[in-house]
Amino acid sequence: MPILRISKRQAGRELYEAVAAKLDIDHNHPLGLIMHGAVEVDGVIQVAQVWESEEYQRRFEEEHLKPVFEEIGVPLDAEVSTFELQHLVTP
Repeated sequence: MPILRISKRQAGRELYEAVAAKLDIDHNHPLGLIMHGAVEVDGVIQVAQVWESEEYQRRFEEEHLKPVFEEIGVPLDAEVSTFELQHLVTP
């Protein structure tokens, strides 16, 4: 079942861009990721993602995201909300 995951992390745009460059998500699309969007509000990066399943999201986080966070020095703690989507429309 697809999920919507929203995370808020005390990290500014510079850290977000460093992680994005390392992951190269624009050219190296993670398996199971349907949508990714991010915005910085008052020094807090807020990321919204839609995944095909929670398993895809967890695998990406463990295998790719956490190692990059640790390498760059991004705080691992975040406020995260995950919702199972009852309805999803894609083009």
